[in-house]
Amino acid sequence: MANINVSGQLTPHIDPIIERGIDSNRHYRNELSGYRIQLAFDSDKKLIDSLRLKFITSYPKTEAYISFEAPYFNFMVGDYRSEIEAGLFKQQLLGAYPLTVIQRTRIKLPRID
Repeated sequence: MANINVSGQLTPHIDPIIERGIDSNRHYRNELSGYRIQLAFDSDKKLIDSLRLKFITSYPKTEAYISFEAPYFNFMVGDYRSEIEAGLFKQQLLGAYPLTVIQRTRIKLPRID
């Protein structure tokens, strides 16, 4: 009888379709349906960046987001679970920005600080 010593490492193979589903699930785990306030949209990125800078200087604890939907850059703020909560903050912003429109969207979990 021969004594055979085999050592090695198993590497699991995960189907790429399943892998994408797992990654997608990780992304949505930290998001939920909610509201943000749209403060501007324009094709001029410099204008949107200046509005964002103005906002984060005034409200450093409120998240600010810029997204691109051709041909416009959208500037939205906040992560609100309810339309009422977004509306209360919207009242503070009236007149200071080109728009103050509440939009239903996917939001990140709100900050707790």
